Amino acid sequence: MEISEPSVGIFYVSRILALAPYSAKRNSKGQLEIRRSWIFSIYSVCLCVIMVFLTYRGLLFDANSKIPVRMKSATSKVVTASDVSVVVMAIVAGVYCGVFGLRATQELNTRLERIDSTLSPYNNFKRDRWRAYGMASISLVVIGILLGLDVQTWVRMAQKMNINKSDTELNIQWYIPFYSLYFILTGLHINFANTAYGLGRRYGRLNLMLRTSYLGENKYPNTPNLVKVSAVKAISFKPMMPMALHASLTKLNPESLPNEAAAISKSQLIRSMADNHESLGKCVRLLSSSYGMAVLFILVSCLLHLVATAYFLFLEMFNKQDNAYVWVQMLWIIFHFLRLLMVVEPCHLAARESRKTIQIVCEIERKVYEPVLAAETKKFWQQLLVVDAEFSASGLCRVNRTILTSFASAIATYLVILFQFQKTNG
Repeated sequence: MEISEPSVGIFYVSRILALAPYSAKRNSKGQLEIRRSWIFSIYSVCLCVIMVFLTYRGLLFDANSKIPVRMKSATSKVVTASDVSVVVMAIVAGVYCGVFGLRATQELNTRLERIDSTLSPYNNFKRDRWRAYGMASISLVVIGILLGLDVQTWVRMAQKMNINKSDTELNIQWYIPFYSLYFILTGLHINFANTAYGLGRRYGRLNLMLRTSYLGENKYPNTPNLVKVSAVKAISFKPMMPMALHASLTKLNPESLPNEAAAISKSQLIRSMADNHESLGKCVRLLSSSYGMAVLFILVSCLLHLVATAYFLFLEMFNKQDNAYVWVQMLWIIFHFLRLLMVVEPCHLAARESRKTIQIVCEIERKVYEPVLAAETKKFWQQLLVVDAEFSASGLCRVNRTILTSFASAIATYLVILFQFQKTNG
């Protein structure tokens, strides 16, 4: 996960939700040190085990009660059990990635800090911070409101089923641990979406830096042009950064210095951009490998939740018993679709920005004539031909917009199968 100044709020929320058992502090040199926090590691494991145990205990209580509230038929039992199990697997995978993903997190944030230092003229940490806070607060508030509406609806339905003082409301109370897992699941979505979106944002800023430096395009008036400057300036980087990747670059005025010196300066800049692009590609692979299993279960949970929620929605619409329940199920469908987009869209945007880089480099290659700069541009272009910035879920599927059409067809197929079983079993 990304732990940076703009997203520090998401880090603390993730730590409370047992997803980030780390401690992050800056040393005397200003370097961010991420270490394992054994207190929060124990807290994450214990919270996960307790919540999973209580969730399945509540599921068995409803299944074995005299008057089940949610498990009325054999098909509904299978659907509800699958619904609960896929949430549990996603939570366990998320906690596992947090507990055993320390090295990947350290390497990811070290690379991101180096990249941010190179792209410092284009960074806007204030805007990034508000986006991170907005994403976290809106998601958690929405899931809290939706869970409150759902619990209230099921309590009212349980009261209608209450026969001979059977206390059917207790069945709903046993589902509260399961509902609580949704906060952890939402935090896992926020964590991954913030990191993936941060990578895409850096790809976009790198592309903007290439345009303004070599193509003369400057969409933002306040952004300095790195080529057409009137004086000699220097971009300095932190001492911790390897000189091979982040050597100090000198911005020279082509009119005041010989063409050869200006070409060398430009070639150093584009070499640094190539190194940063390669480092971003490694960050994508790190995120895909460290969170691959969690993303896979998130995608499976979105698929099964959309199927299960649509199934219960259509059953209630056919029975025409409770209009409030129908509206709540529709809200759940919208929520599950939006959390699917929280995973897919940041990955798609990052991959799209990465593909834009090769177009920009091709334009630069057509406009440069200095041998030194042309050689570096050609190396960058050859590097981009083999770069793969696509996110994957444990290598089983690519996470992009094409997965949405696959989900739509799968949901329709499974709904038909469930209704056939419902018609057979009653």
